[in-house]
Amino acid sequence: MPRTALLLLAACALVETGAAHAADPAPVRITIIADLDDDIYDARAGRGGVDATRMAVADFGGTVLGRPVAVDALNDHNKPALAPDLAKQAYDAGADLLMDVQNSPIALAVSKVAAERHRLMVTTGAAVPALTRAACTKYAYHYSFDSVSIETATAAHIAAQPGGKRWVAIVADAGFGRGALATMTPVIAAQGGEVVKSFIVPSSTRDLSAVLAEAKALDPDVIAVFNAGADADAEVAAVTEFVAKAGMRAQVATALLYLSDVDRVGQGYAGVVAAVPWYWNLDPAARAWSDRFAAGHAGMRPTAAQAADYSATLQWLQAVQTAGTTDADAVVRVLDGHRFEDPFARHAEWRAADHMVVHDLYVAQVLPATGLAEPHAWYRVLATVPAAVAFPPNGVCHLAP
Repeated sequence: MPRTALLLLAACALVETGAAHAADPAPVRITIIADLDDDIYDARAGRGGVDATRMAVADFGGTVLGRPVAVDALNDHNKPALAPDLAKQAYDAGADLLMDVQNSPIALAVSKVAAERHRLMVTTGAAVPALTRAACTKYAYHYSFDSVSIETATAAHIAAQPGGKRWVAIVADAGFGRGALATMTPVIAAQGGEVVKSFIVPSSTRDLSAVLAEAKALDPDVIAVFNAGADADAEVAAVTEFVAKAGMRAQVATALLYLSDVDRVGQGYAGVVAAVPWYWNLDPAARAWSDRFAAGHAGMRPTAAQAADYSATLQWLQAVQTAGTTDADAVVRVLDGHRFEDPFARHAEWRAADHMVVHDLYVAQVLPATGLAEPHAWYRVLATVPAAVAFPPNGVCHLAP
């Protein structure tokens, strides 16, 4: 073959190869923003949330709309000041969805960037109710729970019991603690109960002996701890130990309960009652998915946030498939009003009016360490709170036309 013909064939081959590479579809990109620092927040979601998201992508088939699905992760180190730039970085790199986004100040900051960019974000662990109220936006969904739903369910269940009428509250002198007191007090009153005394203490208080001595003299039915983070662990453990040693009949309650915190603190949470969004051993569907997760995590059971990451990812991918595009506005039209059930959520709906993803909640009691049927099986589920009761319309945010 003449040399000119060989050169022409080679050139054609290069053009065809280049065209094939140019036609390779860009990936659909999900970016997780979370604390990945091997700490309390990483345990609640973190690297396990990244894995759960990737499980969902794999279960969906790894592609959507003929494009591969990539999952990235950015470490926010639980620092709200980093959140806006991380969100912008992710969107600039092509993220179609920001996921996980634990911590309330971080979620609020990221939701603002989502609104500015007209891209979606889903938070599965932030407690702040403003995300579906004063700070609601078309481009942010609040998955799993908020503080109002959890606090209301907890207070209503306990105060409805004959031995749940007289409450003493130990309240962190911060927005979360005071907010929990404000939410739960009228719920308790509606059940014929009362908060007979509230102790406002600095968030980092370690010595509660004087407070607990005064609380004991009041002979309460319930001692509630309204705090968050590692400070809550210390306070809850101090209260449960005091109640046990003093032989008090008081029930201990808290505003937020995390399985990973119980795993870390153990007996310090024994007997505590609170509402939770999900539990790995709730039913066969939850158990089956949890077994799969645990198989890849040295037997560690998933948290509610990790299960929510899996659920939200699958739901979003299905919406993208239905919409035929990753365009946020089109996907929102599919998600709004969509009802579903999966290993995480029962009687669930992506509520259009405020972008709260509503579902059943559960009131649980932490078992003593000696009473576990198997590792990590800390909860005894006391009651189911139907979605319509757990997440009533808030009347503040009105996103739906």
